[in-house]
Amino acid sequence: MRYKEALKDLMSLTDFGIISNNNTAKKRRYDLNRIIKFSSLFGNPENSSPNVHIAGTKGKGSTAVFISSILETEGYKTGLFTSPHIHKLTERIQIGGKEISKTKFSKSFYEMWPDVQQYNEQNPNNRITLFEFLTILAFYIFDKEDTDINVIEVGLGGKLDSTNILTPHISIITSISLDHTRILGNTLQEVALQKSGIIKPNKMTVIAPQKPEVLKIIKEVCEEKNNQYIAIQESCEITPIKKSKDFQTYILDSEFGKNSLTIPLLGDYQIENSATAFIAAKLLQKSNFPISDLSIENGFKETYWPCRLEKVSNEPLIILDGAHNPYSIEKMIQAIYDYYTFRNITIILGTSKDKDIKDMVKVLLDNDKGNARYIASHSRHPKHTP
Repeated sequence: MRYKEALKDLMSLTDFGIISNNNTAKKRRYDLNRIIKFSSLFGNPENSSPNVHIAGTKGKGSTAVFISSILETEGYKTGLFTSPHIHKLTERIQIGGKEISKTKFSKSFYEMWPDVQQYNEQNPNNRITLFEFLTILAFYIFDKEDTDINVIEVGLGGKLDSTNILTPHISIITSISLDHTRILGNTLQEVALQKSGIIKPNKMTVIAPQKPEVLKIIKEVCEEKNNQYIAIQESCEITPIKKSKDFQTYILDSEFGKNSLTIPLLGDYQIENSATAFIAAKLLQKSNFPISDLSIENGFKETYWPCRLEKVSNEPLIILDGAHNPYSIEKMIQAIYDYYTFRNITIILGTSKDKDIKDMVKVLLDNDKGNARYIASHSRHPKHTP
């Protein structure tokens, strides 16, 4: 097994996930020509199977995992590509609900690596980046494994993200708020246009609940692209029924009927994410992917996605969450107080220095019930806070 060697070679590629110099990132040419050319070296594996493509600021990963779990429960061999990872890079590429083995990763990596080296030698000013290579590696593995369908999460933005070379069976736009503003734009309208870049002509799109000005833009793009679309906030009614520290149940009333759904992920926003996944599953059902209501219900119940209000200890009570912009921090802290009662609470905050730290802290303080203390932390990541 050459996994450690593969990681070392992989890290030799430019990684804009860790570059902390904003000027370097701004100088980078963001377009799809490079990755389209690179993918052609491997026979364009991105379209070897139908794809569900997911963009948005928040909820992309959760929605992707909900859909993947439904498909796997129905019996489809499902590829899942998400980012970033938490512990191991292999978490990003999953088949059948399990991350690929280090052996499988290494084997596919070194089948492709000579072409990566040659491409970058021939294009010294326009090299393939780490994320671009991982994207094609995922498609390459899914192609080799002959998946029935793939669920693909956008890395950053949408329009110019390396995943956007695929042709989607269904596109999904999850909740949009401000993040990565130096690349995507400083207004919600600019960000919405970037995210809507994954919408392709004559396809289907599901739109998660959005702010009105964001929904307007996404719908306009759908109409321009002749898309059949369903906007959750206009077409569905959601009624919460029961919640506990382990699950929540709600009724989803849509054009597909009334369904009682139970999910193990907590927070009102996870109800929105799962409702979005439900509608996507129903659209798949209408387009040659039979999926039973029982598979949807059981798929939801079996969904696991770490660091989303995840309780990792009872004594003491420790909850982990990956919220990293003001909007998601607000939703997270409100959800914690919704589920738990504290005499005292300690909040440990660690984030990248390119995030909106000032407003994130303001949100925490605005939601402080007078029983919190705060600890600022940083990691070994190159973009950690000072």
